[in-house]
This record gives sequence, C-alpha cells and structure tokens, in this order.
Amino acid sequence: MDTTWQKKIEEYCEKYNIPLLYLADTMLEPKVIPMIRGKAFEFSVMLKLREVLPPEEWEVSKPMMNAQLGLHDIDVRVFHKPSKKVIRVECKLAKKGAYRLFPDGHSEIRVKCMRSRTLGLGKIKELAPKLGVNEKVLAIHNDQYLPSDFDVVISSIGNAFYDTDEMTGLFEWVPKKSGEEFLKKLNPDKNENLQFFGFRKMYVAKTEDLTIGHTSGVICTRARCKNKKDCNFIPNYPIINFDSKTNKSINKWVDLGDSLSLFQSFVTKR
Repeated sequence: MDTTWQKKIEEYCEKYNIPLLYLADTMLEPKVIPMIRGKAFEFSVMLKLREVLPPEEWEVSKPMMNAQLGLHDIDVRVFHKPSKKVIRVECKLAKKGAYRLFPDGHSEIRVKCMRSRTLGLGKIKELAPKLGVNEKVLAIHNDQYLPSDFDVVISSIGNAFYDTDEMTGLFEWVPKKSGEEFLKKLNPDKNENLQFFGFRKMYVAKTEDLTIGHTSGVICTRARCKNKKDCNFIPNYPIINFDSKTNKSINKWVDLGDSLSLFQSFVTKR
C-alpha cells in the first residue's frame, strides 16, 4: 500500500469530498488556518520530544482522540517505559503578537492557554463534583484549565511575532526590530531563517508551576474571582520571562532542548 504523503492527501480529499485542486485555498481560509496550525504544532512537539528524550527509555506518541467537552484529551503522550508513567503534554502556541520588550531590558512572551470552548451551565453542573470544584467558582473560570487537566505545557515562541493582515485576514510574519534582535540573540546559527527558528524554539513548563497560587506574583484577572492569589486555575495567558542580558527564560519555563531533567523529575522517587 502506498503511504506517501501525496497519496494520503489524495485519499483524504476523496474521502471528504474536497476538490484536490483547491485544497491549498481551503487551508488558506482565515478561519481554518488557526485550527490547522494548532493541530500541526502537536506533531511538531512530538517530533521534537523524540529528539530530546532517549528512545530506549521514553516513548512519545500523538494519540488520535475525540474527547467530549470537559473531558480533556492528550495532545502528546510521553510514556516512561521503566516506570510505566504517562506524562500528558498540552501544546499551546504563543499569543499572536505577544512579544514585549520592557525598559529594564527583559522580555516576555505570553502563551495562549485556554479552553477552545467555554463550559456551559449544564456541563458545569456535571463536571464540578467530578473536579472537586464549586459550581459558582467553575462558572467564573469556565474557559480556564485546572492543573489536573495535563502535566506540562509546551509552547513555541514563533507565533508571538505574527500578526493579522487587516486587508487579507491572513497571519503574517512581521516581527518588530526589537523582536528580530531578541530572536537573533537567542539563535546561535546566524544563517538560519528567523521565522523557522522562532517556531523551532520551544519551551516547557510544569502545570503546577503555572497555576495561580503555586506561581509567585500571578494574580487572577477574573473580576468575579474571590481568591485572586490562590484560585488554583491556570491563567489564560501564562508568561515566559526572559533575562535582559542572556535572553534565557527565568520563570520555570525550560528550553525544550534542555528538558530531559524536567521529564525525569516526574519519575524520580522523592
């Protein structure tokens, strides 16, 4: 059986009645692009983790799941063979246009980390007792994740240097001068395309280190939240902070290329 990517595309278009000639045009629709990019990023994370984690000890896969609303699926599954431990990876792109340079020289990038659909009243009533959360509290935070939803978040910083073209509605790579300088400082290969580098540059953080109440100084932005310093939800836009001199992340986000010890910490006996 022919399993080349060209053959798979042909079979896909035949199965779902998509004119092959206009497949690229279909994928270029502004409403379609974010969904494709988000899903494709999960495969990019899978491939990167297979480079980082020794295959004799770790197995990285992309489960094909169709989770119901409220029952969270796994974007990428990391399996530690000796301990049989499963680490659930959530893949989130940086927020569009979210790179900022501050007067003191440090930079930040915000990661878009929220549910794609908010929980309705019926689903809140059903899930609240299962999650051990008060219904009124869950209603206030109805598009936010709980730390029990996954174990780590992995983000690519590339999206922070994109913006939407007002004429076409398409995403365009348009970093400002400060953004270009930031990327150049991060990139040891001066000949590499900055756009490609931006999407290859990924960071990972433990869910517990993002949760409001576990992370020092993070305040919940929900107006109706009555426990803004310790509500135990993950903020919609966790921040990756970068040192002003080295551009290294300084707030528990770890360069994915150097993350083996982070994953080992899940299986190390305490």
